[in-house]
Amino acid sequence: MSNVKAAATVLTEYGHRSTLHGLSHMFQSGDLWRKAFWLVLTFAASGACVYHIYATVSNYLESPITSIYRDEGPQALFPGVTICNLKPVSEALLHAEEEKAALFHHLDQVWNFFDNWLFGLRSRKHSETRVEYKERQRELLKTYTDIFWVSDDTREFGLSDRHTLLMCLYKNKHCNASNFKLVQHHRYWNCYTFQPLDGDRTIDNSDQDSGLRLILFTDSNFDSNRLDDSVNYLRSMTREDEITNPYSLRTYLGRGNRTLNQVLTGNKWEAEGLRIFIHNESQFPTTSDIAFDVSSGASTTIEVNTKQVNTLNRPPSHVCNAEEPETISYVRYFGPNVTGLRSYRLTQPEAVMEAQQKMIFDKCGCYTHLLPFKFNTSLLCLYADPQHRIHPSMEFMQRLACHTNSFKLAEQKTSELLQQKDEYKPCTSWKLQATKVQVPWPRSDELIDFVNYVFMPSYIAELQNEDQVMHLLKSRNSRAEAIIRHLFNPDCRKENGTDAPLVDSWCISRAKLKANVAQIWIKPASTHAGVYMEEYSYDWPEALSEVGGIFGLWMGISLLSVMEFIELLCILMSVCTSRDAGKRSSNVGSAAASRNRMPQDFEAILRYLASLEDEEMREPVRQLQYQRQQPQQQQQPQQQQQLNSARAAREPSGRLGLQLVP
Repeated sequence: MSNVKAAATVLTEYGHRSTLHGLSHMFQSGDLWRKAFWLVLTFAASGACVYHIYATVSNYLESPITSIYRDEGPQALFPGVTICNLKPVSEALLHAEEEKAALFHHLDQVWNFFDNWLFGLRSRKHSETRVEYKERQRELLKTYTDIFWVSDDTREFGLSDRHTLLMCLYKNKHCNASNFKLVQHHRYWNCYTFQPLDGDRTIDNSDQDSGLRLILFTDSNFDSNRLDDSVNYLRSMTREDEITNPYSLRTYLGRGNRTLNQVLTGNKWEAEGLRIFIHNESQFPTTSDIAFDVSSGASTTIEVNTKQVNTLNRPPSHVCNAEEPETISYVRYFGPNVTGLRSYRLTQPEAVMEAQQKMIFDKCGCYTHLLPFKFNTSLLCLYADPQHRIHPSMEFMQRLACHTNSFKLAEQKTSELLQQKDEYKPCTSWKLQATKVQVPWPRSDELIDFVNYVFMPSYIAELQNEDQVMHLLKSRNSRAEAIIRHLFNPDCRKENGTDAPLVDSWCISRAKLKANVAQIWIKPASTHAGVYMEEYSYDWPEALSEVGGIFGLWMGISLLSVMEFIELLCILMSVCTSRDAGKRSSNVGSAAASRNRMPQDFEAILRYLASLEDEEMREPVRQLQYQRQQPQQQQQPQQQQQLNSARAAREPSGRLGLQLVP
């Protein structure tokens, strides 16, 4: 019980001397109504303070990060640019009888046109509609060509940098085919990535002379009667023919004037022209999510805006890598005993693809060609040994089935793998944004000059310097010769040996020329990159100031108030745990006890002084005793004055040296 009284005494003393304004006013007020007023006000302020703190914390938890964007940041760098043809195989070669015969001879001698591959899947099922059958058939033929691409050297069939590039200007300086590096891809076969010879990717300006300007031969369309030939062939096939005697790759290509490009696109109906990938220089090109289709017969402007993104590493909600990313080498091109590698940054997308490749390898013992790979093609699931290309081995067929199922499973795991590979996401990265504007090109009044000064000079030089690099095709004709030959107007006739209009003078078909050329300008939007930064909504000084301001506004609490409260807790713990509660109670509450004993001690002193014989001392004492009978608030100033007078009068005689404290 004594501990409780001691604690109550300590709390009372704390209330009187507390720096919390509401609490001190509540304890020091003599009027009950004033006490009630300060009690209500203190509780109301406490509630408002708690709500303010709650609102501030909730706002911080909703958006603990503040995003800042500045238009002007570090100097921007020219991005990586990769050019792919939407038609993987050169149309010029496929329409040249000699080259087409050479291709068919190779497919026949080496692969037997895949007649012994997956024969049971070629027949039409009784329950299938014609559309369903055609879709499944195109996917099957696409599998044949994928096996062909993985196992054989197909570089000669695809896009050629020397024959595609008609004009190149980078930063208003001439560039050439040596600035473009081959990157093979299962969908586009041959792609080319632009690389400045001196590695200079700085952007000096963003005017008309900036960026990369290209005039390209798209090698897309030389057909006139293909649709009619194809329709006639399709009408000749009945339902019974498709069930009992389905056609193979041999009949698919040999009839209806079809080409490999119709097989390679599968069930995707895409435009004629080029696909331009805009990516970071250290990123594998075809993994970029910025890609534009550029139509033939058009001039296209692609404006690229660069942004530096700086994010905070906030595990576990957001994890990023503040260190320099590691590198990984991927195969850029391949052929018999030839493999070209290049190093790229190992970031989150690359880490996910590596995990997917590992999943497929663990399941099938081989890697997929549908993702970037870093091994020789002999380790790919669709690679067929030369001795097993006419009659596939059982081991290969098992790998093929395993690859199909495992790749689908790996694709389904993409979202899960992205979450697992957060640590590969760099804290500082470069993001690209691009827009495209496309208009018809070239103008009709410029066709003659375009042929005279751009198109023909490029191919005449190629005809003179053609090195006849052939990997599979052993024809005597060059690619340049095949291209020009197919652009000729078959009705071309020179008249009297004089210069005539375009179609007569150069024997170039106006329609075919427009269907196979494109102009591209890739320009930077600004010389400097924008900067996106993440910062914590509160750092420690700001958080302390915010919380301190809230407590000071509503309750008048400062750091000293906190220390007082800590002192109170220490005293209460000491009092409550003490065994000698009465003694400790008297020590802790000495100030309050002294105020209670003050009147009795003062009266005893006055009686003592009144008993003295000294008249000079007794008269002031009598006056003090009289004044003690007056109200307390009137007598205290006079009492102090009289006692001081009595002390002054007594001290010179040396009789009494007391200091009276009222």
